[in-house]
Amino acid sequence: MMHVTNAIRQHSSAHRDNIFIEACGLPLEPVEIGKRLIYLPPQPEPGESISDHELFDILRMHIPTATGIELARTIGLMLRQGYVHRNPSSPATWRQIYSGIGAQAAFSPIQLGATVTGISGVGKSTAIEKALHLYPQVVTHEKVPGLANPCRQLLWLKVEVPSTGKTADLVDNLARATDVALGTSYAEDLFSGRRQTGVALAHQWLQKVSCNFLGLLVLDEVQNLFRVQNKEARMAAKRSKSGIRPELRVADDETLKFLLTLSNFAKIPTLYCATPDGMAAFGTRMSTAQRMLTAGFHTMPHAESADDEFFRKRLFPVLCRYQWLPDRLPVSDELRRLIFELSAGVPKFAVLTWIQAHRRAIQRHSQGLALEDFRHAAENALAPLRPAVAALLSNDPMRLQHYEDLMGSLRQWGPGVA
Repeated sequence: MMHVTNAIRQHSSAHRDNIFIEACGLPLEPVEIGKRLIYLPPQPEPGESISDHELFDILRMHIPTATGIELARTIGLMLRQGYVHRNPSSPATWRQIYSGIGAQAAFSPIQLGATVTGISGVGKSTAIEKALHLYPQVVTHEKVPGLANPCRQLLWLKVEVPSTGKTADLVDNLARATDVALGTSYAEDLFSGRRQTGVALAHQWLQKVSCNFLGLLVLDEVQNLFRVQNKEARMAAKRSKSGIRPELRVADDETLKFLLTLSNFAKIPTLYCATPDGMAAFGTRMSTAQRMLTAGFHTMPHAESADDEFFRKRLFPVLCRYQWLPDRLPVSDELRRLIFELSAGVPKFAVLTWIQAHRRAIQRHSQGLALEDFRHAAENALAPLRPAVAALLSNDPMRLQHYEDLMGSLRQWGPGVA
């Protein structure tokens, strides 16, 4: 938690004398954003002993892509623009709060929404979290116009849409995340001994958090708002030659209405993160899908070939630095193409393959990695990934239509060595 003493003044006239915008700091240039987003674990020294803990630290590695940097810029834009019409020096701001959610629609004409999409494993959530941490989550203002006591400004909040897709469960996630950030007891206040609808709970949470001036809400796993149709529809789609997935249905209509409330009335800038099938469902089920795109639409890609620029110039060379065994495997085009073949260019799959290849080499008491270690890792420790990888490599619609279902089952698997 950060205390603001000396304000950082913005140059835009709309941003001046607004302590909530000043708390966000000055906007960063793309090059500076890239420098701040990158994380590379300590590299091994030659002959250094190895442990599983060191190996798995590679999973925390983050190499920002061009899309990730642009996403960070969008988050900064949404944060600052969302506070333009919430200046505590303006009496209208306090009328907005005390009049309740329904009176806020006319207060600000701006509805800020953005979306991040991409298949599982490309790093959507990590890119978002890294960008969010360019800012403090909570800033304490000792003096705020209109308040006798200090104000804790909640700049951002990130939660997952629950697997049930139900409003009450989403509000529970929101309240608990708010409590962690602010040290409040909103979850207990809302749910202890009370029988209320999810919508009522949602409005109560909004009212409670309004005095903390939430700057940006991030909803991850938005595809959980939708469900595949019944078994008969799934079987029909499986027998179909069209490669079209069965239609998704809304898990809880009230949850979608709550999201509209966030956009239409509460005016809280919201970033949605979803897999492609989730986004497709929004496009067909919500006439207001454009509200999710006003501030930007970002697709996190995966490499489509071993010669993809990011894969070839950034991800692969960095991975090759992390070799703990004495005999280092030479960096070669053959190795690069093999890792692509075993990961389909998905960054998380590539990193997992690298880790499990090391574990295999250690298991057989080798002095260095061998290409066969990567193949063995893919066929054994990472065997559950093979259908998804094969589907991505094939680019066959009939195989790709089952991809996200495969990823859902993979969450039950942990890393291991066969």
